[in-house]
Amino acid sequence: MEPLHFLYVILVGFGAAFVQRVSGFGLGIFTMMFLPHFMPSHTAAATISCIFSCYTTTFNSIRYRKNVAYKTAIPMLAAALISIPIAVYFAAQIEAKIFEILLGSVLVILSVYFLFFNKKIKIKPTVPNGIVAGTLGGALNGLFSTGGPPAVLYLTSATPDNITYFATIQFYFCLTNVYSIANRAINGMITADLILYGLVGIIGCICGDLLGRKVFDKLDAKKLKYVIYIGMIISGVLMLF
Repeated sequence: MEPLHFLYVILVGFGAAFVQRVSGFGLGIFTMMFLPHFMPSHTAAATISCIFSCYTTTFNSIRYRKNVAYKTAIPMLAAALISIPIAVYFAAQIEAKIFEILLGSVLVILSVYFLFFNKKIKIKPTVPNGIVAGTLGGALNGLFSTGGPPAVLYLTSATPDNITYFATIQFYFCLTNVYSIANRAINGMITADLILYGLVGIIGCICGDLLGRKVFDKLDAKKLKYVIYIGMIISGVLMLF
């Protein structure tokens, strides 16, 4: 373990938590833009990203537990609990280069969606749609630790207000990330080194979240999101080519 790797993980955790706090999205996506470029394997990067997400979403789930729309979350969770272990298993079997191509494609596709279609696509809040969102989100979580977009797309329509949406999606992420880490452990993806990297990186997450709270009202979240989307495209293209 190189000391510079610890510093890098802390910086990535800081940036991911800061972006999440200011713009309300993308901790996993931001993390996976950077970690795969220097971690020993793609599964190692996804595992650390899950650890980061577990910290932030568990904290928020407890804090906003009274606002969670549990009935709305159940169909998504049920579907995700099925698709996550399948996706984690396949992630363990994929060659590094193929994984990079798949992750690069996902980053480009997600960035295009956020840039051009985020406000145009609406999903009806039905149980079948919740199951589809949970299945897709679980698959992306298990493969790349980027399971947010399907959940965001569904819950923005299925919840009555912002606080209910935020509480419910944090609850969903909390359970799915803990479950994902458990499945990664079963598949032999978690080592003592990765746990140490994840715990050290949480220091960055804490600092990033604190700074994000302080500057939340002073920064233009919309412009920050566009910067992140462009970064996603660049990172995705680099992985592809």
